[in-house]
This record gives sequence, structure tokens and C-alpha cells, in this order.
Amino acid sequence: MTNNPKPRRKKAALILMCLAPIFALSPLLVATIAVRITPECAVVPNCAGGALAYFVVLTVPIGILLFSVGLIMLLTTKGPKSK
Repeated sequence: MTNNPKPRRKKAALILMCLAPIFALSPLLVATIAVRITPECAVVPNCAGGALAYFVVLTVPIGILLFSVGLIMLLTTKGPKSK
């Protein structure tokens, strides 16, 4: 049994690429749910639903960075060599 890190690295890259958009847009999802629960909070930007939308400013660049790292990991992982 050989310990080949290539399949693990490829799997980690794909997981990272799949989780990046979820991480980047999660504050919008939470803000949407919060606004649905408390509709009077939709017009006030300093309440929970409005304030969570501002976290997108932080999470979108981090999500782009995670996606980029996953893509680089995926592209640098070479497949099995054929003989």
C-alpha cells in the first residue's frame, strides 16, 4: 500500500473550491433570513440583518482567495503518469 498524497491534495483542492462561494456569500444568506424573521429591521441598516450584509466586504475577498488557492492546488497536482 503506497501513501500517495496526490488524490488527497486534489480532493482538498476541490473541497476548498466548493466551500469558497459558500463562505463568501454566507453573510448575505444570514442577513436574508434575519430580514425575513424581523421585517421591521429591513429598512434600518444598523440592525442585525442590515449589519450582516457589510460582512460581505470581508468574506468575498477571503472567498476569492480560498477559491484561487484551491484552483492553484488543483492545477499543480499532476495526474498519474501513463506508460
